[in-house]
Amino acid sequence: MTTKLFLILLGLITTMLVISLSLAQWSFKQGFLEFVSGIEQSRLEKISNDVLAQYVLSKNSWEDVQRIGLEDFINNNKRFNSPPKHPPMNNRGGGERPRHAPPPHQQLLANRPNEKPNPGAPWRDNTSGPPTGLFDVNGALLSGDDHSDNSQNSFSYPLYIDNIKVGELRSWPSIEGSSESANLFAQKQFSAFLIIGLVCLILAGLLSLLVSRKLLQPIKLIMQGVSQLSSGNYAVNLTTNRKDELGELMDNVSYLSQTLNKNRSAKNRLFADISHELRTPLTVLTGEIDLLKEGVRPFNLKNLLSLEQETERLNHLVEDLYQLSLSDVGALKYSMVQTNLSETVERCIQSVSQHAGAKSIKITADIQHNIMMTMDNRRIEQLCLNLLMNSIAYTDTPGQIDIALSVQQEHISLRINDSKPSVKHSYCEKLFEPMFRVDSSRTSRESGAGLGLTISKNIAEAHQGQIKASPSSLGGLCIEVMFPLPRGEK
Repeated sequence: MTTKLFLILLGLITTMLVISLSLAQWSFKQGFLEFVSGIEQSRLEKISNDVLAQYVLSKNSWEDVQRIGLEDFINNNKRFNSPPKHPPMNNRGGGERPRHAPPPHQQLLANRPNEKPNPGAPWRDNTSGPPTGLFDVNGALLSGDDHSDNSQNSFSYPLYIDNIKVGELRSWPSIEGSSESANLFAQKQFSAFLIIGLVCLILAGLLSLLVSRKLLQPIKLIMQGVSQLSSGNYAVNLTTNRKDELGELMDNVSYLSQTLNKNRSAKNRLFADISHELRTPLTVLTGEIDLLKEGVRPFNLKNLLSLEQETERLNHLVEDLYQLSLSDVGALKYSMVQTNLSETVERCIQSVSQHAGAKSIKITADIQHNIMMTMDNRRIEQLCLNLLMNSIAYTDTPGQIDIALSVQQEHISLRINDSKPSVKHSYCEKLFEPMFRVDSSRTSRESGAGLGLTISKNIAEAHQGQIKASPSSLGGLCIEVMFPLPRGEK
């Protein structure tokens, strides 16, 4: 994955680098083209001054210019940066002489009076500039070169006399080879671009390598942690100060390891407790059966009832385990209907009143009438009976149990308080764990395996309720179950 991420980052950076350098090269070429264009326009302007002066001296005719040849005007302009100025004087046609005096190359007219114009004459000096041609107003070549078939990088300069166009100068400079200095400059720029691109590419590779390693470091730690969890090692702690999604993922993996470790400990403890609970009645049954077989005890109704009692204890334990397994996996069936909760609680109190009286435990009830709730009546009865039997089993004789059912502001409250012994506040939440054991003051019980509160918690949560335990004002334990109010009663 590190290699893939490195290649992805390097590819992206290289692509952006190539695009940037290409745009820079294109921008340089455009700027260089504008530079050459400015120089060429300036050159054509200077040539036009001499050409127009000769045109005026020839009585507005291009014949003398054709006879001389455009290259002589170009070479003359190369020798003289600007044409000389002369005071106004009369010409053959009368009026003022043109602003610029005829250049020295006009003397060639006297030396070559019979020379015919040669519009297509080749350049005699390739260093004078790019191919240049003189055209009339109709676009016909008068003198110089015609490269009209190559319209790329062409320049034109119109020639005007008294705001009337009389001709046009055209040139076709080569941008790549306009001059030796320009070529050298372009080559240096291209070399600089290549060097810059190569340096940036190396830096991009190093940066991609560092970034890919930095980004994948927490992912590698997470992979190592998950691998340890898969192998059964739940002591994984991925401490990090990251505040991003990877830091949150590392915290979740650490929390998962703690949860798995806690669940494994709880499972091991549960198996140990179950084996202990099963061993006790089985040991008693085995011992009594051996005594009956040896004839130490007579086989009568009393001993038969003792065997039945231990069998019932085993049956009760197995049933509790079955109910717990169903509630843990959410397999307990619930049939939710609108039911009078007050009547259900009163019926449960009547069911356990005789058993509480046998232990000299007084039950007092404060039940608000006609509290309606959407619930599974059979499961709520199971919850109430579990809580009441738990209080009776763990309350010293003589004792007291207070039961209160009322509608509060935000919920329906079922509170069961019993007298001593009590439970430490730090143990209260652990009472709902399967087979949790506290100190010996509340371990004497008549039957059961300590699963009643766990099943009750699952039933309460199935009704979107909550259950909690705390020390009671009577000196024992207070268990409160809170159910949400129906929507119309909030």
